[in-house]
Amino acid sequence: MNIHRSNLRLVVLMTLSIASSVLAGDREIGGYVDQAEDRFTRNVWNFIKNFQSWQTIGAHRWKYNQYFWAEPFEFLGSHGSFVDSMDFAYFSGHGNAYVFACHDASADVDLRNADGYGNLANAGDLEFIVFETCSTVASAPEFPADWWSAWLRNSAGKHIFQGLHQAIGFRTLSVSDNGIPDNFADRLRGGQAIWQAWFDAVDDERSWWHSDVEDGVPYPGYASVILYPGLDDDSLGNYGADPPFNHSSLYTYWQY
Repeated sequence: MNIHRSNLRLVVLMTLSIASSVLAGDREIGGYVDQAEDRFTRNVWNFIKNFQSWQTIGAHRWKYNQYFWAEPFEFLGSHGSFVDSMDFAYFSGHGNAYVFACHDASADVDLRNADGYGNLANAGDLEFIVFETCSTVASAPEFPADWWSAWLRNSAGKHIFQGLHQAIGFRTLSVSDNGIPDNFADRLRGGQAIWQAWFDAVDDERSWWHSDVEDGVPYPGYASVILYPGLDDDSLGNYGADPPFNHSSLYTYWQY
């Protein structure tokens, strides 16, 4: 499967460089489930079950600490006690561009209205978030004229990349309840870079006997990632320092 990259640099000179330094210590994973269908429970469990005990990966140890039915407050008003208190969050449910559901097929959470994730100054900690949903991680093919604004800030100045390294998922319709979560976890425990592990796990599910999920999009869908420049090779064992607060630089990679 082909991969394309687009980059946005709205500032000419970055005042903070990103180091590829190892951050030692224990790291926590949270799993959050849309309550609409049983398969979403299986998706999240099949990822976090691989971290029931401490898993030593490079300089870090990883273990899941939260496993909840999803509620909007876990991603919005109380995110500092839920997704943003974790280092890695995994969500499964219904979704659309920039949004996802917690109870059914409605857009309960709009990431364009979410406060910043990973903002240590405000007790945030989240580095990586994965959406096993349809279309949430909208990328350049969906919005070629301006794929970045929704990820940076809205009219109220909200901007989820306030220390967040990567937002990973699908840019198209997708099919779940398959081997992606387990495969992804295995690749991460083996030290593979995070977004690349997701893309490979998605590619491993492609089969000629499955129907396309939509016109021109093969099963199980096309993956995408939004990330801060310089953090392309982040893995669970070794990832760079957090991006600066309120920056204006992003990359996107997508499958096609």
